[in-house]
Amino acid sequence: MSKILLKINNDDELTYPADGYVLGIEGFSQLFNKTYNVNQIKEIKNNTDKEIYVSFNRIIFNDELEEYKKILLNIDKLGLNGIIVGDIAPLTYNLSTNIILDQMHLNNSYYSINHYYNNGVSGIVLTNDITLDEINEISDNTKCTLFKQVFGYPHLSTSKRRLVSNYLESFKIDNKSSIYEIKEDKSDNYYKVVEDDFGTHILGDKPLNLLNYHLNVDYLIIDGFNIDNIKEVLEIFINNDVTKKEYLDNKYNATDGFINTKTIYRVKKDER
Repeated sequence: MSKILLKINNDDELTYPADGYVLGIEGFSQLFNKTYNVNQIKEIKNNTDKEIYVSFNRIIFNDELEEYKKILLNIDKLGLNGIIVGDIAPLTYNLSTNIILDQMHLNNSYYSINHYYNNGVSGIVLTNDITLDEINEISDNTKCTLFKQVFGYPHLSTSKRRLVSNYLESFKIDNKSSIYEIKEDKSDNYYKVVEDDFGTHILGDKPLNLLNYHLNVDYLIIDGFNIDNIKEVLEIFINNDVTKKEYLDNKYNATDGFINTKTIYRVKKDER
């Protein structure tokens, strides 16, 4: 049976009844409402029996590598269950903690997953772009520990550019918000836009809700970023109360995402 991890966005969530928690680390995590320094993570680890994972889930730049490595080595001493990274540099750092690779849209094939597994990665966060059949095919063909987001806004893309600030400045708009929306052309979809110190992030227009699907993975991730009352959602998933699928869909305007729909790209003939 899959374990359930909760991505922590405020201190209160550290009391919620998940199997484990995913913590953001100051300076090297994106799309967390709350992040922690090394000493705070150590204290959390020492005061809970939950599994603890720390997420270094953003792109790392050359001038940050020295500080990045220093913090990773300090986190490695804490005896955590895993370190989630978006950059493959930690594979060269001889870390003793399990490394979980989260590359957003790239972890979608057991060929590449097995390559990383054979080179020191113990776990993979699967992309949200693949179907249930593809997830189960990966599971059947890898020894890698698999993680999959089952609730929350999917992360679509990130730009280093400060797109929101530039837009507001260019059009002289005085509008300060933590989350904006952008409408997709020729549709009624309004995607969430978040700007922080690391750039601009685009999230899906609707939260993902995979409550009624049996995913052959080791860990299910629930992300409460920009979600009200994530404790209720967590408890429904813990109880595997699939009768609440429609309730959650209606309350949060949630979707099944690509779980039943293959992502296919076609180039139209003579398209310019």
